[in-house]
Amino acid sequence: MTAPVRVALAERSYDVHVGRGLLVKLGDAVTRVLDARRVHIFEDAGLPQSARDSAASSFGSLSVSRSAYRLNESTKSLDTLQEMLVELAEARLERTDAVIALGGGILGDVAGLAAALHRRGVAVVQCPTTLLSMVDASVGGKTGVNLHASIDGESVLLKNAVGQFYQPALVVADVDVLDSLPMRERRCGLAECIKHAVIAAGDPESKLSLGEVGSAMDAVLAGEWPTVADFVRENVALKARVVAADERESAASDAPGRRALNLGHTFAHAIESNTDTRVDVDNSSAHPAHGEAVGLGLLAAARLAEITLGQDDGLRREITAALARAGLPTRLSAAPHAKSLIAAMRQDKKARSGRLRLVLPTRDGVKMLDDPGDAPLAEACASIA
Repeated sequence: MTAPVRVALAERSYDVHVGRGLLVKLGDAVTRVLDARRVHIFEDAGLPQSARDSAASSFGSLSVSRSAYRLNESTKSLDTLQEMLVELAEARLERTDAVIALGGGILGDVAGLAAALHRRGVAVVQCPTTLLSMVDASVGGKTGVNLHASIDGESVLLKNAVGQFYQPALVVADVDVLDSLPMRERRCGLAECIKHAVIAAGDPESKLSLGEVGSAMDAVLAGEWPTVADFVRENVALKARVVAADERESAASDAPGRRALNLGHTFAHAIESNTDTRVDVDNSSAHPAHGEAVGLGLLAAARLAEITLGQDDGLRREITAALARAGLPTRLSAAPHAKSLIAAMRQDKKARSGRLRLVLPTRDGVKMLDDPGDAPLAEACASIA
């Protein structure tokens, strides 16, 4: 078995296992690190029943309860969180027991927060089942739900407005389940990998680069899982180092620290939260999925870097080419006025006193930028419209 990736956080350290056929051995992996008598599995209803049953049956004589969810950004909510908390109470999970989050990033975020709150904290094991959640959401301990609010008379979706840092006890990523993913979701996961490749330019330990991601894309889209497992592991290793160095985004204001992982996300969250945004995908018009919004956010951030840093070294063109090769959109087919996107961006969790803190891509990794004002932001938004 390939050695796991270690997320080194002192007493909160944990392993990330990436490979094939891991769900049928999930129970063994969990009991090696936890002394649980009961587990409750929150399952993604979109995952094949055979995979869900394999995971549940792997726990043998342990008491197992299960519930299935089909979540999206609208149902990533306090109502869903309450429903999960009631289920944990009814399952009588004690502090020594465990929650298993078997699904994509949205389910993992809500289930992780439910585990953090139930009896003031029970262990959570993240079992990501999408490429996006394997390379990003399942690692690092961010949990949360969205809020719908009215700000300045406009209805706004505040992404991950309620949450906390709560590290998993273990992460188990079985790449075989990616076989069930629609092609659009595979492509969405590649957006986070492209983001990691840009960040990796500032990490001498990383093998990731835009070229390396490009080489891996065909294997991801074709389902060549041994190659994909190695690729996922490299992405996880990069994120593990970033998280270990700055677990709670408390680095000095001029140092990116863990904020580097938010590259493209301030723009992306504004794109996702606005119901008027559209992309052309699979010969139809659709609201952007998270990975599609992240890709567009990367491009907007790269344009902002050109405007504010005087950067014009072709990096934006390379990111555009990587997104296109992955089959991801590089422009919005319909977009609201830039003012609406900027207003949504100013609700970002990293804002201070209403002023944005943005992460920008460069050839040497990423840099932080204090709020440049509306005009540069509007020009960056226009570059993807």
